[in-house]
Amino acid sequence: MKRRIGVRWMVYLVVLMVSILGSQFVGAQDFPTRPVVLVIPFGAGGSHDLTARAVTSVAADYLGQPILVQLKPGGGGAIASEFVYKAAPDGYTLLFGGTGPNTTLPAIENRSKGPDDFVAVCRVNYSPAVIVARPNAPFKTFKEMLTWAKANPGKLIFGNTGPWGAGDLSWKMIVKETGIEAKNVPHDGGGPALVAVLGGHVDVSGLFTAQTLPHIQAGKLRALAVTDTRRDPSLKDVPTCKEEGVNVVYLMWRGVLAPKGTPRAVVDRLAAAFKRMCEDKSVINMINKFGDEVNYLGPDEFAKVWREEFEIQRELGKIFKK
Repeated sequence: MKRRIGVRWMVYLVVLMVSILGSQFVGAQDFPTRPVVLVIPFGAGGSHDLTARAVTSVAADYLGQPILVQLKPGGGGAIASEFVYKAAPDGYTLLFGGTGPNTTLPAIENRSKGPDDFVAVCRVNYSPAVIVARPNAPFKTFKEMLTWAKANPGKLIFGNTGPWGAGDLSWKMIVKETGIEAKNVPHDGGGPALVAVLGGHVDVSGLFTAQTLPHIQAGKLRALAVTDTRRDPSLKDVPTCKEEGVNVVYLMWRGVLAPKGTPRAVVDRLAAAFKRMCEDKSVINMINKFGDEVNYLGPDEFAKVWREEFEIQRELGKIFKK
């Protein structure tokens, strides 16, 4: 009798598991049946916002549904990260994450959400920070900025894009390498930081070509250096920090993240659609006009790169907190 009951329970559990897995598969096959929301962790007009809008402009053609961009700035990207982390793991609420909120903050400050809290869908691209200055600043080059800062301790004002964001971390690295003293003023993303340097409220900032290139070309900003190992193709006359004698390299990735627990079939469907969006000529042209490139990585490759970066920055955080 006990054996029969045991067999019945085994059969019941198998049927239940098949039913659950089957419903998930059918759901993934039908996905998406309504618009998807892509949450931007920074303010309007920043490189994340511009890149996301370029890519999602063709979403309906490749995903079958539009992708709606939703801005949710604050906390250096932590507010948006927390919001998406708590969303249903069904693929309909995604985060357009980045190095600052999703690698640096969790690795160094143990806040916001990182690779243990999300599923990597894809990386869209990455770019170095561009150190830019207001055109009437009392220096014209990166080296002149350092000389002026050393001669005027604490008077140089740097506007960052949020705590431990791209501009903030790259600037902390510059300060550590050079020993200069400067005020570091936080902003809720690249958009507000750009407005601050354009308006002369800060002297310099660390931003991206996606938002700075038109202003550099118009003479409203002066590019001093880039935090890459090579010169930016859009700013061929601008040296790297390394060329200026300061050993600083910093790159910010922009990628799509889904809540933990999102079915792999849904992740693969999203990744495939984003890959086709990133290959669309109109999207490539828009991103190129920003001064950036497309550097797509699929779920597994992106997850590996993200994890390696996280471990490196966790060690870097120990140095900065000494």
